[in-house]
Formats: sequence, C-alpha cells, structure tokens
Amino acid sequence: MIEKPTPEQVRDARIKAGFTQQEAADRFGFTLSAWQAKETTGKTSRGLAAGSYELLLLLADEHPEYQLVKRGEILNKNN
Repeated sequence: MIEKPTPEQVRDARIKAGFTQQEAADRFGFTLSAWQAKETTGKTSRGLAAGSYELLLLLADEHPEYQLVKRGEILNKNN
C-alpha cells in the first residue's frame, strides 16, 4: 500500500505526468490554490490522499506495481 506522499513527491509526480498545477487541479477536482497547498510544506500544506497519489503515480508511469495501458493495447500485444 502506498503511504500519504510528501509535498515534494506530489510535485515530482505531477511534473512526470506532464501536468501543470492547473491541469492537475482540474483532473483531481481541486481549485488551483487547493492543489498548490498539496505541493507546499509548512502551515498551509494540505496533503494529497494516498489513493489520489496512487492515481497520479499511474498517470506519471511511476507506480511501483501497476502500469496504465490504453484500451486495445492489451489485445494488440497478445496477437
């Protein structure tokens, strides 16, 4: 199970996924300022939930156990 990430881990995964902060906020249903708080340390920090971080890792192709595959690609690999 993946633990709650640090703000630095959230930022790194977002960048690896190719998202701006605004794009990540939109994808996960946050305002821009709420997303920025997830990448900030200190009193204003608002961590990203472990499940949301796991999805972000999948989108960044950085998940330690799983990998996203586009629909149809599995069928093409098996032929």
